[in-house]
Amino acid sequence: MPTGSPLKIQIGFTLLEVLIAFSLLSILLTVIIQSQAETAYFLEKTGKQQLVQRVVMNELSVAERSCATMIPESDEGTFADDHSLAGDNWQRTVIEEDIFLGLIQVARISYRISWKNPRGKGDHAFESSVLCGRR
Repeated sequence: MPTGSPLKIQIGFTLLEVLIAFSLLSILLTVIIQSQAETAYFLEKTGKQQLVQRVVMNELSVAERSCATMIPESDEGTFADDHSLAGDNWQRTVIEEDIFLGLIQVARISYRISWKNPRGKGDHAFESSVLCGRR
């Protein structure tokens, strides 16, 4: 029978192993939280862009339908407080053009909405236009 100290069986982790595990977990948790914040910002930004595009397309549809009887005038302003785009700026531009060697007169109606980024990273805008034939 051997003499001396008995064999010690190590149960659990050493302090160094625990510290390394916590370091890795903290780095992973930081990356996850940061990606979630960026995802929330992206969803907010795309939601606003989708709303702006819908409003522009609606305004242009109304202008296009009423084009046969009346061409709207150029105008600009700010959305009212009760509007979903409250505080954002809009601009309608009407330019009359002659096409096909001056044989056909059309009006180009452009509608533009501009808004400030809520995080202060510059301004954004969306613009689209339609052509209306003059009679």
